Amino acid sequence: MSQAGVTLIEILTAVVIVGIMAAMASPYFERGIEQVRFRSQAKNITSMLRTARSLAISEKVPHGVDFNFASGVITLFKDSINPAASQYDIGADPVIATDSIAANYAGSYTTFTTSAIIFQPNGTASESGDIEIRYYSESSYKTGQVNVLASTGRCKIMYIEQNGAG
Repeated sequence: MSQAGVTLIEILTAVVIVGIMAAMASPYFERGIEQVRFRSQAKNITSMLRTARSLAISEKVPHGVDFNFASGVITLFKDSINPAASQYDIGADPVIATDSIAANYAGSYTTFTTSAIIFQPNGTASESGDIEIRYYSESSYKTGQVNVLASTGRCKIMYIEQNGAG
């Protein structure tokens, strides 16, 4: 009388093999998660810029985005107090939305003359420039740019990624 089945030792062997394979794959999953977070932050910035442009066109009032990388805050605002200055007047300009930037993005910066970019009701931006996004972790260093073109208000993401410890 023969019984078909699996012994306890065979099950434990299979569990150990799966555990070893999972441990070997773990660093790759971590890098993949970092990649997703980095690209997500770039897309969030681009989305906020495009929202500001859309609001400026639809409401016929200048809207802008202020980048305060030192405090880790991006602010979407209506530029209603002093539109000619093309800057965010903290506490005076109405805030529409804010987004936080993780500490891993230290070293990020903009090339605008002020920390804000303003979109006019005709869709143009106050100036052309870039938002340089830098991501640091123990296992990787990544950079990317969000480019804004003044004449059209177009916002475009360009990834310049470097893996490996920075």
